Amino acid sequence: MKKKKWMSLLLGAALLFTAACGGGGTDGADGQASKPAPEQTREAVTEDTAPADTDAAAGTVDASQLEPVTLKFYFIGEPAKDNGLVFDEINRLLKEKINAEIEAVYLSWGDWDQRYPLLFTSGEEFDMIYTADWAMYSETASKGGFYPLTMEMLEKNCPLTVASLPEVAWSSSAINDQYYLIPQNNYFSNHYGFMLRGDLRKKYGMDEIKTVDQMEEFMDQVLENEPGMIPLDISRDNAEMYMRAIVVYPAEHWYLAGEHTGVYTYDFTDPEKLELTPFYELPGYEEHLERMVRWNRKGFLSKSDLTAANAERFDAGKSAVKICNITEANTAWQTAKLNHPDWEVEYMSLLDDKMLGSTGYSQGVAFNARSKNIDRAMMAADLLGYDPELNFLINSGLPGVHNEIVGTQEYEGKEFLKIKGIRPDDYGGHSYYCFSNMPSIPTESFEGYTETMLSYFFDQAAHHPLDGMAFLTDNVTTEVANTSNVLMEYLPVMYLGFEEDPKATLEEFKQKLKDAGIDAVNAEMKRQAQARFDAAKSAE
Repeated sequence: MKKKKWMSLLLGAALLFTAACGGGGTDGADGQASKPAPEQTREAVTEDTAPADTDAAAGTVDASQLEPVTLKFYFIGEPAKDNGLVFDEINRLLKEKINAEIEAVYLSWGDWDQRYPLLFTSGEEFDMIYTADWAMYSETASKGGFYPLTMEMLEKNCPLTVASLPEVAWSSSAINDQYYLIPQNNYFSNHYGFMLRGDLRKKYGMDEIKTVDQMEEFMDQVLENEPGMIPLDISRDNAEMYMRAIVVYPAEHWYLAGEHTGVYTYDFTDPEKLELTPFYELPGYEEHLERMVRWNRKGFLSKSDLTAANAERFDAGKSAVKICNITEANTAWQTAKLNHPDWEVEYMSLLDDKMLGSTGYSQGVAFNARSKNIDRAMMAADLLGYDPELNFLINSGLPGVHNEIVGTQEYEGKEFLKIKGIRPDDYGGHSYYCFSNMPSIPTESFEGYTETMLSYFFDQAAHHPLDGMAFLTDNVTTEVANTSNVLMEYLPVMYLGFEEDPKATLEEFKQKLKDAGIDAVNAEMKRQAQARFDAAKSAE
């Protein structure tokens, strides 16, 4: 795509971002209490070497007045082969705009939860990091790991963000009225299902697969008829996701705090009630454990899945089934069209006609409390989130290489970018979605993709006062550490079906949690949830 056409489309995209984000702006955000950084944190922080000369109205900076800096940014995930090429272009533009470059570093999906807290306790020098309710947001913030942000700092360094985010984004993501992250401006819903080889389904004479039991029958056929193929693409890293997609989300529940922080889920379908349930007491949980033991014994998994971070068998043609969200399924569909034209990738939704919960605004970009470049890091986050050219790069890769904008599409009064995938699988694999500020629609997709995706984002969306709640662990630090160890020890074994007696292992697991202090964690989590719920009700 030629430069002139690319810029024209991107300028149009900027208008779409404004329309999609809606009102709110700085007036609403000014009403939030903005606390100065705690003294113990400030002692470890030095301001950027040159003050920002920011025109807040235009969102521009005089880069010539700024010293060059390199911003170390930690993402979670595995880098795709073209990530370096994309960040070269991102850095070229950031250099022009704010005289800064990003050094992208990746925490593998397989061990990110072990490495993440060590970045802060070791005193490593870095500037930016992805965070979310499931990715140690509240734990890190409450321990002083993130740089406290004020509205004055945000208005100075992030004018595009402040102008675009609604007030609720700041209030719902704050911890004790203090801001620690720049939230993503996009409804995030739990749209999960199974991706499968439809060409094999047809080969076996099977009808369209609509249930988990039918999926098991399909994998029986794969095991019998495809020598050398392991039916299921699963590993230690995503085994919990299988349970979540098959049990938690269909029960219309959501984790109250990340999967390793506690055990409570909440019913998000009714904003007028507060109902907390441990995930292991949800309908279908015990049945899922028994199912995974059965699948393991049948040979649907590999013995190495308990130690492997990522199996990645589906894309290699060595598995026929994989759990994923609908966007991942469509990327696989697009990639298969290029690399495996004889394949027919299908998506079996697990959540049709279900209400879908939201993480609210509790995922985004946070900053290391020790960053020496806080102003510039905030400017970079602002541009990556809302500068159309940079936002396209971080979300979709190089235009004309990985994806390109070819137009817009309207749905129920909203306009969305239409994106043509060229080589989408060559870029991504990491948590860039902190900058995904609106969904886009691919020009090529499997049948029913667009209708299902838009239904997930809008028609099935449910909102609750507990959405995005940050859990402060100060009063139960020891108990959270102990119970987290139990969760990380038992869940992969249980979710991959490597135990002999799933019911006995579940009882042992629950007793271990109790011994580690889960009752105290639950009581504190319930207290904070009640306070947040009551505050939301009183504000209505």
